[in-house]
Parts: sequence; structure tokens; C-alpha cells
Amino acid sequence: MKEEKVDRRIIRTKSMMREALMDLMDEMPFGEITAKDITDRADLNRATFYLHYNNVFELLDELENEIAAGFSQMLEQIEINQGKEWEYPVVGQICSFIAENQRLCRCLLLNPRSDRFARKLTEIMKRKGMQVKAKMGLEVDPIKEKYIHQFIACGAMGMVKQWLLEEMPMTKDEMTNFAMLIIRPSFDILLP
Repeated sequence: MKEEKVDRRIIRTKSMMREALMDLMDEMPFGEITAKDITDRADLNRATFYLHYNNVFELLDELENEIAAGFSQMLEQIEINQGKEWEYPVVGQICSFIAENQRLCRCLLLNPRSDRFARKLTEIMKRKGMQVKAKMGLEVDPIKEKYIHQFIACGAMGMVKQWLLEEMPMTKDEMTNFAMLIIRPSFDILLP
């Protein structure tokens, strides 16, 4: 029973530090944020921070990896059926994920000091594209395929960043429809 209590406290403490990090990233460049800034904002002792992380980059990395894992799991759960429209559910789920996690995605994707998180999500999207191709048994010129996957994933990421930067002036459904207008021709080249 006591072990569950300790786990809850650790979860709560880490959550407080994550919230503090996001608050600070809204206010200042990530490179200027210190462990002291985080613990002051979270009303924690600095020793508590160092009990869990060696530095602020570790906290950011843990946050990025957790969100990237959730993003990957969400994409893995989308069923791809040959002969049916599969693109819309994929793009729709990506837009839903971004909308549901907009504060976190805004902090991580619009971080001017690093595009690591954007690269992680882009790689996850490219892997999903490869899975779709394999599931449908399609043969595509491997050189062209790399370019198309890169174009779709990076273009989608650019649209997401702009959407977040403008504080989501379109609903997730409007964004999904708009993204499909732009992306569908590329899907048609990849999967004729």
C-alpha cells in the first residue's frame, strides 16, 4: 500500500515540474530555463528536481518522448483497410491529437531552440506511411517513395505548426479537410 502512495507522489511531483516547464516555455526561450526556475514555479525544492532529472533537457526529453509515444500509439490503432479511404481517418486523428494536446504541442513544436520533437513526430508519420504501403502490398519506386513520405510528413508538420502558431483559427474538422485537399494529391502519387 505504501508503494502506491510513493508512486502517486512521484507522478504528482513530475506533473508539477512538467506544468512549470510548459508555463516557463510560454514566457521565455527554453535555453534560458533553469532547474531553479522550474522548482520555484512548481513550489518544490531544487533537490527534488535533481532526484528525478540531471538537467532541464532530461525533463524536456521525457516530456517529448511521452507525447511522441502517445502519438505513435494513436496512429498504430488506426485500422487501414485496402480499398477504403484510409487517409482521412489518419489525418483526422493527427488533428484531433494536436487539438487535444494543444498546449503541450505548442510548447514542444514551436520551441525555437529545437525541432527535435517535430522530427520525432515526422518520423512516426513516415513509419505509418510505410506500414500503409506494406499493408496494401504496393510497390513504389524506393527513391520517389522517400521523397513523397518526406514531403507529406514535413508538409503536415508545417501545417500543424502554423495552426498552433495562429492559435487554431480552424476547428480540427476544418483543418482535417483543408489538409486533405493539400495532401491527397501526394497520396495519389504514392498509392495510385
